[in-house]
Amino acid sequence: MKNIRQFTTLFILILSVSLLAGCSLGADKQGDSVKDKLGKIKTENVNDPDEADKPAADEASQPSDKEENEPEPSPEDMYKADASSVFAEMADWSFEFASGAGGWGTELNVKPDGSFSGTYHDSDMGSTGPGHSNGTVYLCDFSGHFSKEVKTAGPLMYSLTIEDMVFDKEPDTEEIIDEVLYSYTTPYGLDGLTGEEDSLVFMAAGAVTSAINEEELNWLSPVHFGSYVGEEFKYIEDKPDELPFAAIINTKDSYAFFSSNISDKNKTFLVNRVKLPGLKNTVSKLNDDGTYRFEDENADSSFKVINTCYPVTDTYDMSNGAEKFVKDCLKHIYGPDAPGDDVLYVTSPNDAYFMQYDYVSICGGYSDYAFWYPDGSGGNSVCNGRFIFSPGTDKGSSYVYAYIIEADNHYPSKTFPDDSFANYWIGSLTFTGRTDGISSAAEGKGAVSMINCDMKAPENDKVSAREIIMVGIDNTELIKKYHLENADFDDDYEVVMPDKNFRDYTLAEGGDTPFYIQYPEDGARRLNYAFELGKYIKKYDEDDSRMMYLYLNEDGEVVYGFEEYTP
Repeated sequence: MKNIRQFTTLFILILSVSLLAGCSLGADKQGDSVKDKLGKIKTENVNDPDEADKPAADEASQPSDKEENEPEPSPEDMYKADASSVFAEMADWSFEFASGAGGWGTELNVKPDGSFSGTYHDSDMGSTGPGHSNGTVYLCDFSGHFSKEVKTAGPLMYSLTIEDMVFDKEPDTEEIIDEVLYSYTTPYGLDGLTGEEDSLVFMAAGAVTSAINEEELNWLSPVHFGSYVGEEFKYIEDKPDELPFAAIINTKDSYAFFSSNISDKNKTFLVNRVKLPGLKNTVSKLNDDGTYRFEDENADSSFKVINTCYPVTDTYDMSNGAEKFVKDCLKHIYGPDAPGDDVLYVTSPNDAYFMQYDYVSICGGYSDYAFWYPDGSGGNSVCNGRFIFSPGTDKGSSYVYAYIIEADNHYPSKTFPDDSFANYWIGSLTFTGRTDGISSAAEGKGAVSMINCDMKAPENDKVSAREIIMVGIDNTELIKKYHLENADFDDDYEVVMPDKNFRDYTLAEGGDTPFYIQYPEDGARRLNYAFELGKYIKKYDEDDSRMMYLYLNEDGEVVYGFEEYTP
C-alpha cells in the first residue's frame, strides 16, 4: 500500500490532467485503489475547513476575462489551501503520538495562527546511576510554526511543512533533579522534519482511512480501532472507513498522531455502515454544538431507527455500571415512556464471552447493548439499542451516543425490514467525522418479500439461488406435503428444495448490496457487501454457496440478505 506522500503527488497529477481536459471525477466505488479513491471521494462535508472558500458551481463555470492564451495556474497555486482555516480546524484537536503501551508519548497542540507547542516524555525508573537513584526521565518541551504554504493533498487532507521549531532545553544535555536524571532530547515523531516540505499530512475527521498505509495505521489501530473482549481477551479489530477524529501523519517515517476533541462541539458521529432502502427520514436535527437526533422509518412505521447524541456531565463506567448507564440513556431519550426493569435486558463488555462480538466493539470502543419489549415480555414489539459513553477532556465535553431500532410485529402485512433483521443490522455501526451519514435512510425501494435459499457467491451484480424450505419436525402439514414421514430430521428439521434449479437475482445496489453472515471471520463486522461476501464464501465454503434469506423489492431485486441460522 502506498503512503500518503505518494498519494498526494498522484492525486495532484491525476486531478490536474482531469481539470485540463475538462473531465469531472466520478463517485467513489468500493473496489477502487486508494489512488482512485482520493480522486473520487465526495468533498462535500460540513467539516471541511476549506468548504466555505470554494466557489459556487455556477460562479466557477462563468467565463473569465483573462486572455485565451494565458497559462493555466500551476499545481502549486491550484491546490493551495486556506492555511488559516486548516490551522483553525487543527486547533480543535489535541494530538498525541504513542503506542498505547508504555509511558512514552509526544503531545502536540496547534493554535489557529499555525504556531504549535508540545512535549515528548518517556521514563526508565530502572536506569539509575551515581546521583540519580530514582531513575531517568527523557524530556523535550518544544514549540514552533507551520509554514503558511498549506496544500490540499486530497479530500479533507492537507500537506504541512514545519517552518521552525525550538526546544526549551538543548537536546543531548542532562541534569539531575531530586535524584532523577533528566535527559533532554528531540520530540519523537517530529524529529528531523523542520524544513522538510510536505513531510506531514493533516487528516481532518472524516478523511478516508484507506489513504493511510499499513505501517501508519498500526499507530492508530491498537488503541482506537480494536479491543480485547471475552474470557480469552480475543483482539477484535474494527477499522472505520473514515476517521472519527483528526490525525497527523508523518509521511517521512510512517508515524501517525491520533487526537482528542478539545473544542466545545461534538465532532464525531455514530452511523450505520449500510443505509437501508425503503426507510424514510422523518426527524433530522443537527444542532450547532454537533449533537443530533435523527429518526428513520419504513413505509408502515413498523421499523423505526433513532440515532442520537447528547452532552452529559455525569461520568459512567460502561463495564461495571452498564445497567445504570443504559437506564439513564433511555430516560433521556424516552422520558416517562422509558422501558421498566421488568422488560429491559442489559449486557456490557464484561458479558462478551456469551455475546456477539459486534455488540461490544465500535471502532475499538466498548458499547453497552440492551433489548426490551415495549408491550411486555413475549409481546410482538421488540427494541434493540447500543449505547456509548465518550468521556471528554473536561466535564462539559462528554457525550452519549445511542442507536435504537424499534420493530413492531403487530401488522399482518408488515413490510420489511423486520425485528429479525434488526439483530443483524445493529451490528454494523461505526464512527466517522462526517455528518452526511447520520440518517440511516437510503434511496431505493425497500423489500416487500423474502425467500429462503441456497445462494451461490455473488458475481457480476447478480446472485444465483435455489429456494429451500425448512420443515420442522412438528410441521405435520409440510411433512405430508413433501413426503418426509421417514426422514431423519437431524437437528429437528429437514431441508426441502421444491425446484433444484438455480435462478438469477439482480442485486439492487450492485456490489454494494449488503449481506450479513452469522459468524464472520473477524468477529466484529458481520456486514459484507456483495463483492466481499463472494470472496468470503469462496474462501470458506467448498461448494461456493451459503444458505441465506434474500429480501426482494417489488422488482424482484435483492436489496439485502442475511445468513440463516443453522445449528
